[in-house]
Amino acid sequence: MYRVHCLLPRADAERLSDILTDMDPSPASAVSVEEASKVSWSLDAFCTDEDLAKQAAAVIEREIPSARAAVQKLDDKDWVAVSLAGLPAVHAGPFVVAGWHELAHLEGGKIPVWIEAGPAFGTGHHGTTKGCLEALAIELKRKRPLRVLDVGTGSGVLALAAVKYGAGFALGTDMDKESIRIAKENAKNNTAGRRLKLMHARGTGHRMIRAHAPYDLVLANILARPLVSLAPEIARMVARGGRVILSGLLTHQEPQVRAAYAGQGLTLVNRRRLNGWSTLVYARQNHSGTTL
Repeated sequence: MYRVHCLLPRADAERLSDILTDMDPSPASAVSVEEASKVSWSLDAFCTDEDLAKQAAAVIEREIPSARAAVQKLDDKDWVAVSLAGLPAVHAGPFVVAGWHELAHLEGGKIPVWIEAGPAFGTGHHGTTKGCLEALAIELKRKRPLRVLDVGTGSGVLALAAVKYGAGFALGTDMDKESIRIAKENAKNNTAGRRLKLMHARGTGHRMIRAHAPYDLVLANILARPLVSLAPEIARMVARGGRVILSGLLTHQEPQVRAAYAGQGLTLVNRRRLNGWSTLVYARQNHSGTTL
């Protein structure tokens, strides 16, 4: 694994993140934009080999001639360490997401979600996942769903949180087989049992996903581009009176995502912003024509 790193003004970092994620194929497997200081933002592109890392660096320096992209080789241990390991417990509403060593000392009244450091996306530390957890806590307190769909489940953290709060059943899907393997380990550690099903799938077309539809709550913590392309599919999965929580989009990408969902029979009812990332909550009208 290789990391391509550079410090840029926020607007440049966000623009380059869009460029790298929208490339087809993209040299980067994952792109992260985080605030580094009051005047600069950190852009990190993670690539599977050196040639792809050099391609990503070339894209950065071509688009921003003044940028200096540093390429760093990471072994497997370093990849985990750079992205996840050693992070403190995350508190989001009633949820505490952490490794076992942190949860062993957890105070009462909290809902523990045991997620060890690993390569699958989703420990709660990233602005997208934490924003989703906070929005999820609000929605679960409002109404406990019977059926939850988590599209792009990653580590399974959101689906696990929903089940541990009291959701009747959750189905987590991901296009990455390794993420599903890790999510299944996390489900076992959290004793989710039969209330959580995890499966390898792209989009929402799989027969098992459709067999459990419609869902009272749909979660999609993915990137802005797939959020837009999957808008009709995601909207079709939502039951009358149900909710959708979308994240994985930078704040400046909100307009394009909101435009994609505007014509899908959904109403925006909440929006959260955290560390440059947005979480959008939509509601589908019930049979009486109102949103609950």
